[in-house]
Amino acid sequence: MPPRNHYRRNYRQNNYRGKNHRRGNYRGGTQRRHESRNNDPTAEIERWLPELRLSKRKIVWLVDPLSAIPGEGLLPSRTWALARAFVAAGHDVIWWTSSYSHARRIARTPPLQIGDEEGFSVQLIATRGYNSYFSLGRFASHRKFAQEFEAQALEGLASGYLKRPDLLIATLPPPSTVDTAVRLAQKVDAELLVDVDEWWPEPLRPMVPGPKWFARLLASITFPIIARRQKDSLQSVDAILAGSQTIKDAVLKTVASPPPLEVIPTGAYLQDYSRPPHFIDHVENSRHEKFQSTESEQHPFAIAVAGDIDQKSDIYLLTDLARSLSEKNVDVIFHVVGGGRWMSRLETAAPLLTGSCQIQCHGRVDRSRYVGLLSDCQAGLVLPGLLSRFPLPVEASDYAAAGLVLFLTQATELADLVRNAHAGLITDNTADAIASAIGPVTADPRQVARFRQSSRKLAEMLLDREKLAAKAVVWLESLAEVDHAESL
Repeated sequence: MPPRNHYRRNYRQNNYRGKNHRRGNYRGGTQRRHESRNNDPTAEIERWLPELRLSKRKIVWLVDPLSAIPGEGLLPSRTWALARAFVAAGHDVIWWTSSYSHARRIARTPPLQIGDEEGFSVQLIATRGYNSYFSLGRFASHRKFAQEFEAQALEGLASGYLKRPDLLIATLPPPSTVDTAVRLAQKVDAELLVDVDEWWPEPLRPMVPGPKWFARLLASITFPIIARRQKDSLQSVDAILAGSQTIKDAVLKTVASPPPLEVIPTGAYLQDYSRPPHFIDHVENSRHEKFQSTESEQHPFAIAVAGDIDQKSDIYLLTDLARSLSEKNVDVIFHVVGGGRWMSRLETAAPLLTGSCQIQCHGRVDRSRYVGLLSDCQAGLVLPGLLSRFPLPVEASDYAAAGLVLFLTQATELADLVRNAHAGLITDNTADAIASAIGPVTADPRQVARFRQSSRKLAEMLLDREKLAAKAVVWLESLAEVDHAESL
């Protein structure tokens, strides 16, 4: 990034040139609180934001070609939450994204009246589609998006149709988007923040097509290139937002002199889910156990399995787990929600299972059905393949928000949170070990109730998406305050 000139503040404010680095653009706390009271009272502002509203509106560009956008019917993404938080803080937000849906693999259409409902605009960049998560077509699509985004942005700024952004926020992956954001930030003199929620290239390994020998050969060629581009991009940004402590540690190992770095998980929208019921025993234990056993025969213990299934080993683990539970005569039903490379294989194998345990595949569903399915379950299983991609998966946060008992199979960052909150069980990565953990829990409603209450409390304390997104905005403003003090 070019050196910053701290002595041209007035010129920058009048002519919209130079490094608009937020230095000197802040008024005192009393005046800022007075201005917050003069804002439109009909605007939708979160409870914790009025005292932190800015005295000067900023223009923020979000660059994310992969996440779901409003109007698609999919789950709200991390970028969506950030856009809402910046709007609530008084910013003008534009979200640049691809015209091709990464999740549904179909063309997107511009969302109608998005500005009235969400407060920000969505700009679709025409890109080509692809059929595989790891293919030349996908990387070509990302490169095409990055090129067209830069061209349209510069053209809009030159014509006056767009105003120069004060802050660029690019998601990583894909690396091509960050490379373009680095160049554009230098050209328009804007700050650049990179949001890292998935650390490439290792999560791509199960998606490499072909036989094992070919997959290893292709990974040995492409993975070093991806890692090098990712490292070069992170060395040229002004700040980094990490989705987990695991990603932060990876960034610190990769980048020699990292910029300001903050860990903010994605979390879940708690208002989508009701609190789990309490367990109050008004009868004798023997009578209650008899009643509970009768109820368990009528209603199987429901376990949610959410997230894309992109690893073949997850199918084997889930089917072996169902057989093991059936051998133990445990009445359980798995509700599998999501897409992924191997979901079609699981949909074929699930009806062939016999016994007390069932697997019901729902595929990729809209938000309302997703929330309804999780609300009808008592527990949630986080598959190893999902944890290999995301140290703190969004699906696990949704489990906690719904108050589900969490079952994990790896000693990860998420496992530490679950263990400290007493919100579930962590087992070995085998079907028999998981079945041995699930079986006793299904027969103990008291323990289920305790786990569910603790799980919901975990979500309220650490995984509230609205508060986490607002925290990201506050963190960026704290960086500006520090820079302002240093300039003085």
